[in-house]
Amino acid sequence: MALLTDTRARKLKPMDKSVSDGSIPGLSLHPTNTAGRGKWILRFQSPLTGKRRDMGLGSYPDVSIAAARRKAFEAREAIADGTDPLEQRRAEAQAIASIAPPNFETAGRTVFAEIKGGFRNGKHADQWISTLERYAFPIIGSREVAELRAADFADVLRPIWLDKPETASRVRQRCDTVMKWCAARDYIVASPVGVVSKLLARQPGKRERVEHHPALPWREIPNFVRMVLRDQSRISVGKQALEFTLLTAARSGEVRGMIWDEVDLERLV
Repeated sequence: MALLTDTRARKLKPMDKSVSDGSIPGLSLHPTNTAGRGKWILRFQSPLTGKRRDMGLGSYPDVSIAAARRKAFEAREAIADGTDPLEQRRAEAQAIASIAPPNFETAGRTVFAEIKGGFRNGKHADQWISTLERYAFPIIGSREVAELRAADFADVLRPIWLDKPETASRVRQRCDTVMKWCAARDYIVASPVGVVSKLLARQPGKRERVEHHPALPWREIPNFVRMVLRDQSRISVGKQALEFTLLTAARSGEVRGMIWDEVDLERLV
């Protein structure tokens, strides 16, 4: 079997079949939605259960062919020693998570250690941690995560909130990721970052997010009309206007402002 080359890998298209590496048993490159990119998968039989398993080794070309082979070779060595490399990876992640973060910086760096392998671009991974190092760690890095409140994150974001809104958005998202990780491990009850915008000025060009009421499933509309809108014990103009809107598909604003001269009852029948 011919060895996989960069020339062949760069020609990989979204609809192509996976391509075997040809050097490490079970190692193959699977296409993604982007031409010239792929996912490294090592397929092996678990020495613990005997079941077939697929182990991700990163994305091409971020993880080169040579690097994927090294990872696959190390996994194969573990399998030969009777270790399931996926279980080994999970145990290592749990060992990291078991360390209680004494402060926000420790939590942030622990989260980054867990997620950095999922970045398709090394530059993006560096930017993830560098924004926290620049804007968050100097202000709240030494604070225990259980002590942090929305006001503390507002202090982090305020210097860049209006002048650098895109950067502020990224810092906010990454702080929220760290705090949600802490919540998932019971270090805190919930992330306070979600409400931080209530403590900051409105950014230029941005509107307040509108919270819409949940939609009624269409199958429940007949029961809603019969049991709520046509309830004879509680008839109101508001209910009648809503039923009129449902039956005519008119805009709600037009219904609220209409007069009788605008309604042709003969054509509605």
